[in-house]
Amino acid sequence: MARSPRITAALLAALPALPAVAAAPLLAACGGGNGDAPSIPLADERGGGARIADLVGEASWLDPTDDDSARCDLPPDRRAYVTGAALVAIDRFDETGEGARGNHYVQDSADEPAPYSGMTVFQPAFSPPDLRLVPGDVVDLLGVLTEFPGPSAGGFGYCRTLPEIGGTMSFRFEDRPARPIHVAVEDLKSYTSARPYIGMLVRVEGVQIAGAPESSGGRYTASINVGAGVPAGDVPRISNELYDLEAEGPPLTDRPSFQAVTGVLTYFYGFKIAPRCPADFEALGAPPRDDDDDACAL
Repeated sequence: MARSPRITAALLAALPALPAVAAAPLLAACGGGNGDAPSIPLADERGGGARIADLVGEASWLDPTDDDSARCDLPPDRRAYVTGAALVAIDRFDETGEGARGNHYVQDSADEPAPYSGMTVFQPAFSPPDLRLVPGDVVDLLGVLTEFPGPSAGGFGYCRTLPEIGGTMSFRFEDRPARPIHVAVEDLKSYTSARPYIGMLVRVEGVQIAGAPESSGGRYTASINVGAGVPAGDVPRISNELYDLEAEGPPLTDRPSFQAVTGVLTYFYGFKIAPRCPADFEALGAPPRDDDDDACAL
């Protein structure tokens, strides 16, 4: 979901020069101008920068009594240099027709994804400027980490925030598509239990649509059945943020159930699973799917 940029050019200009470690893959690829690249491997092919899980954690500033987020003690914006993050998805679908696209979603590269490893990259710049990335690429990020509290017209409430980075992405190397992390439906019932998976590729088993889909202003969503006792604003939903779900399906009317649904877990006034293509929905009785088999990458 696109919003007005908050990371100013002046702020980015004030950032320190890209750490020398970031240049290592480029130097290796050029081979010093003397033919083939040297065969000596890098000490850490994913770079010496931070991992996302080093930067994001529990939201200690939450306040269940501050429903309009008037007294939040939010952490300040800070400079961040992340290396070796796997690109999970790129938002190329403008569901509203008003430029609601451009965000990139990344997570720490790992055979077994861990909580707090995902990040929304808000409308990034690229180095070089003509760089074109695809899911599965491993990238570095240099920019500013923000715990975004919501639009100025109205915050998310209870001091809830969306962790995101605004800055520049550069290519490190090609890799396989990211593996999803398995998340229980029950973990999506509250902000506290779902926050560890924001920005990550999640696989949720036993998903049942709770009611008729809603379509407004191009946004197409359907509630997930998580049982009783959950405030309406906290009920997680399936959303069309990454592809034309309403036109391409599968149909979400008549409260269908799915063996599993895979997608990026996003947050904006509530949690949403954003599938990347129709193949992210697994029908009841379908053969078990290996996490390394990314149907949307075919």
